[in-house]
Amino acid sequence: MPKGNTYGNLDLPSGKKHIERFGPSESALAQFLFPFAWRDVTFIFDDFTGGNNQEATVADFQESLWQDGNYANGTSFRVPATQLAGGVCQGVTGAVGTDTTALWGMHTWLGDQSCGMEMRYKIDNLDDVQFEIGFSDPYADQKETGIADIDTPTFTSGTDDVALIGMDTSEELQTQAFVTDGSTGNMNATKTNLGTRTPTNATYQVVRIQLERVSSAVAASNGYIFDQNGWLQEQAHHGAVLASQIKGDVLLGPLIVVEAVTTSARTTDIDYLAVWQERV
Repeated sequence: MPKGNTYGNLDLPSGKKHIERFGPSESALAQFLFPFAWRDVTFIFDDFTGGNNQEATVADFQESLWQDGNYANGTSFRVPATQLAGGVCQGVTGAVGTDTTALWGMHTWLGDQSCGMEMRYKIDNLDDVQFEIGFSDPYADQKETGIADIDTPTFTSGTDDVALIGMDTSEELQTQAFVTDGSTGNMNATKTNLGTRTPTNATYQVVRIQLERVSSAVAASNGYIFDQNGWLQEQAHHGAVLASQIKGDVLLGPLIVVEAVTTSARTTDIDYLAVWQERV
């Protein structure tokens, strides 16, 4: 193992400059190493293994990386008092329609910096439930869902720039869709049905949202669904034209909101949550 002064005397250690010495930046080796190039990106990875401020009380948990909340009879996301193997963050909706549980991060992420997020999660029962995962600008009550209607996409008041994968079994479309909207007048609510994909009860699924800078203050969006083993299942791209783009200079935050549609509570476990963007 090299000594500390060897590392300290390298030119830009842990940066992409060194990775590119292995070959083209799109090579398999370079792509494998890119996540370790922390100097070039702002990167958060939370495995929810507990300890420190990630405790089983709401007040302590909120002192950590995330904010959490619930509507009415729900239980906020937190590390459970009896932790599961590998660590999870767990939230429970109440057993009344519109009860929610929600987790969101600080609004410090920009499409101009090609921000992205990935979450591995599972819901115990996918009947009678609405959920959404992705990025949104801050809106009045983040304990509530930002998507008001997934069939003909409309959003909660104050939700202006969003890139979300969601599902609502109370709507005509009862499978997952990728929905986006931008706050400039010519940026319109856009939806792509993700096949006929629905998660499996109590089985992990991975959702990834990746924004990419198109030009100053303009971003395209990509939505991906992977199975619990990491195999790509569905993907969608918005942003080929202005109508499906979102603002790149509006600060966004990662989120998950789960809502009970009827009178059955739903439990959600988050295995991990990662967020990243190019360093400013």
